[in-house]
Amino acid sequence: MSAWKYSKESPCPECYSWIPKDSPCDHEKYECPTCGRKQCMKHWPYPMKSETEAIHFLKSAEMKTGKKCFVRKIVNQSGRERWKIFTSEEDYLSYIQTHKHKR
Repeated sequence: MSAWKYSKESPCPECYSWIPKDSPCDHEKYECPTCGRKQCMKHWPYPMKSETEAIHFLKSAEMKTGKKCFVRKIVNQSGRERWKIFTSEEDYLSYIQTHKHKR
């Protein structure tokens, strides 16, 4: 593999990543055919600490669900921010309804 050539301003067009780090877990992985980065296929449904982390798992969500996905910020009652991957606007609205303490 050649030197990493992606940045936040110009991420990999296939997996959206600008971070060359592979997922360290032993779960099933998606390997990007463009940049070679490997990402976990199981972590994407959970809220994440940063938008960067959520974007890191965005392509694995799309591969697992077969849908175009997106990242949204959710904020709990104490003001703590998390970012979560959703498969549709309906998925997002359903999550908000069932997790009323998060907006």
